[in-house]
Amino acid sequence: MRQIAIVNQKGGTAKTVTATALAVGLVRRGHRTLLIDCDAQANATWTVLGGQGAEPPTLASVLLRNVDADDAIRPTITPGLDLLPADTSLSGVNVALVQELGRDTRLRSAMAILEGRWEFVILDTAPTFTTVLANALVYASEVIVPVDPGVYAMLGLVALQETIAEVREVYGNHALRLSGLLLTRVQRNNVCRDVEAELRARFGPLVFGPTVPLSAKIEEAATRGMTVLTHAPKSPGALAYTQLVEEIAHGRAKERRGSKTVRGAGESAA
Repeated sequence: MRQIAIVNQKGGTAKTVTATALAVGLVRRGHRTLLIDCDAQANATWTVLGGQGAEPPTLASVLLRNVDADDAIRPTITPGLDLLPADTSLSGVNVALVQELGRDTRLRSAMAILEGRWEFVILDTAPTFTTVLANALVYASEVIVPVDPGVYAMLGLVALQETIAEVREVYGNHALRLSGLLLTRVQRNNVCRDVEAELRARFGPLVFGPTVPLSAKIEEAATRGMTVLTHAPKSPGALAYTQLVEEIAHGRAKERRGSKTVRGAGESAA
């Protein structure tokens, strides 16, 4: 089972769009998949439930140990895709657990008894580092970073790699690794071209092949409680996410990237 956290501590990088499209795309390829919404805004929950919020219990109840994870997981509008949803109560978890021992390992503990039920677990995360994000990283085995190729794209990538190293060391999650950078919200201008070239030169095969364009179809899909794969399956954005799913499902991320780190990735793109 592969647990993939979609993480960037910068907002506006299409984390939720990526998480939901990846989850739906994997299910369409026949892979049993669970989506865990780790963001109190609950946009991923809203999308995969077809424009509806989730009734309790949600992830907050699981992290507070009020219910078992299995009691909070539910089906979505996509057959084969399960969801551990979020709601606004998730924002209170950080305060509620501030003095609790083991507060950062609660998701891993809650999911342990469900090991092997799915082939993929996708975790959508919020842009700020909190106890909830720490739980996601302690549980995950891989991190994918959506990167908006603007002038500040490089900021935070090294810091995120240091966070991953800290989680590996402090919490013993030695499986956790950065498995790829995904260029999102890409436009046809010199800034995007220059940033993409720099990312590929510096990080080499850590950068996924497909790039996701800035697209009205992606925005339309989100407003309708759908992924772009469902709303506009032939659009450039949907095709890019389909290619991403292919790379991940075939294990190319693992095979091509191995245990490379951001600091050491200076190869040319494959």
